[in-house]
Amino acid sequence: METLPNRIRKIREEYGLTQTDVAFKMNISSASYGKMERNANHSCYETLSKVALKIGVSLMFLLDTGNENYLE
Repeated sequence: METLPNRIRKIREEYGLTQTDVAFKMNISSASYGKMERNANHSCYETLSKVALKIGVSLMFLLDTGNENYLE
């Protein structure tokens, strides 16, 4: 099973988004988003929900680290 940070990165990349793209959609700095993505295991439910929404996937799909599919 992969880590949550790796899953988020792979899903984001599959959707053709950069960290800067998602940060812009979340109205935060790229550095803040990058830190959040690297430390996703310690992020709160609300933050992960926002990430999922801005990437365009469901929270359940984002959190399903056992799922090897990166497009919902």
